[in-house]
Amino acid sequence: MPKRLHNRMMRARRAEKHSAHSDPTAPAASSGTLASTGTLMTGRRRPPRRHRSLDRYGWYEPRPEGAWTTTRQAEAWNVATSRRRSRHDGVLAGLNTISQELEIVDAFAAYGNETSGINVVVIGDIGNGKSSWIKTVCVLRQLVANRQVVILDKKPQAGVGEYTPLAAALGAESIRFRVGGSGACLNLLDPAISAHGDHTGGIDGVVPAGQEALVVAVLTDAMGRELDEREKAAVGAGLFAVTADAHTTGRDPVIRDLAMRLLDPDAGDGAGFGPRWSERALEWGVEPGLALLRLADRDLCGLVDAPTSPAVRAALDNHPLVHFDLSALPTEGPALRVVMTTANTWLANKLAARSSRYQQTILVVEEGWHIAAGSTGEVFRGNAKLSRGLGLSTVAAFHHPADQPPDSPAQALMSEASIVVLFGQARFDDAAETVRLYRLPPGTEDTLMRLGRGQALVKIGSRDPFLINHIRSPQEVLLTDTDAAITGRHHTDTTPPLRAADLIDAPRTEDFTTGTNAAGEPS
Repeated sequence: MPKRLHNRMMRARRAEKHSAHSDPTAPAASSGTLASTGTLMTGRRRPPRRHRSLDRYGWYEPRPEGAWTTTRQAEAWNVATSRRRSRHDGVLAGLNTISQELEIVDAFAAYGNETSGINVVVIGDIGNGKSSWIKTVCVLRQLVANRQVVILDKKPQAGVGEYTPLAAALGAESIRFRVGGSGACLNLLDPAISAHGDHTGGIDGVVPAGQEALVVAVLTDAMGRELDEREKAAVGAGLFAVTADAHTTGRDPVIRDLAMRLLDPDAGDGAGFGPRWSERALEWGVEPGLALLRLADRDLCGLVDAPTSPAVRAALDNHPLVHFDLSALPTEGPALRVVMTTANTWLANKLAARSSRYQQTILVVEEGWHIAAGSTGEVFRGNAKLSRGLGLSTVAAFHHPADQPPDSPAQALMSEASIVVLFGQARFDDAAETVRLYRLPPGTEDTLMRLGRGQALVKIGSRDPFLINHIRSPQEVLLTDTDAAITGRHHTDTTPPLRAADLIDAPRTEDFTTGTNAAGEPS
């Protein structure tokens, strides 16, 4: 209220009180009249006459009075909005839970601007949608983006690998490995794996593990100890000798050749160690030779001890999807770990030889903890560090991260990923370890433990984590079914062969966290 009007009202009230005290019988001054003192009374004015035409438009409605406020209260008027993503290239993954916008989760598209690497880790308990995410976002949609996908499939389903129906639907051959020689074979000493990892025609500085590093890693795990320098020297000399002999006879060397060369070397095999040690050097490879012979005859029989199968040699050239079915290999023992590491090393060497072609490739390992143990795990991790030079994005899936030792290759492989997709975890120690591993905000443990099926927390490089609902097309829903053994039926039995266009042109998508498609209809 203006100060001038306030002063006039105060004078009028004092005058009214004075007149009442001097003559109680005097009538009160009416609004807008002069009191006995001559002061203008400022009571409420008589309301003006209402006009019907103005009343029709709400002219006489009461106007609310304003109120004093502060910047703290005014924050409520500045409604938070999510900035729309400016990048439109890459593979779609689902809907942002907060903004309800489509989110792109693509290691190759994010590289440079958001991340400095292209490796991906997917963590979560069984049954929360981890496999469905990998099959769609990391396999099917990558094929649509004209990339090559290689799968190391360990999880069995209905007597075959889990990805076998998907490969069959896409017209790709499933290359099945079995102990004993009835399946495919990937030679540990395949010529595609160079002796020391270097390749003619590749990019300088991109040197994956070679034959010698792979053999030493396999022997370290098989013997249960590190090889000493004499044994390493003997293995290197023997490998050089059998490779030269095989090249002369026009065949590929195998680990049995190396084992027999270490156990029964030629007289001149020790000449490279000088006259003083030439004779004694012939005895340095006895224990590694015995270990290799045992692996060739028992543990690795028919897996890595023979020339590489033609289906494996031509796999990268025949189809953009390469499926290695490892579900028949025993979990215990070295077979599974050695085959996985050999396949990874073979693939890294093949990509290094063609690295100048800049072909983007994705390697999917569903059971990541199998390849993240022992010396073979160190070889796998070393190859993963060359991902940028090879154009090879490794997608590894893990569960129960708290069960892995802090200094294990598995922890190192998980911590070095540039993109992390975190599904629900029931155990608090797993959630706490995940928060510690990726430096997530305090309180994220509760979020991870409350995530529903198909919901994930995604962290891309230095970008803030965000919640996402994974969505799938009808064709993807059929191909990502993992409950055939439980339900007793297999959805893809009557499904026609899938084309890439089916994935692109599918008009509906399913959000399997709510059981509805993207249009809100029941699925």
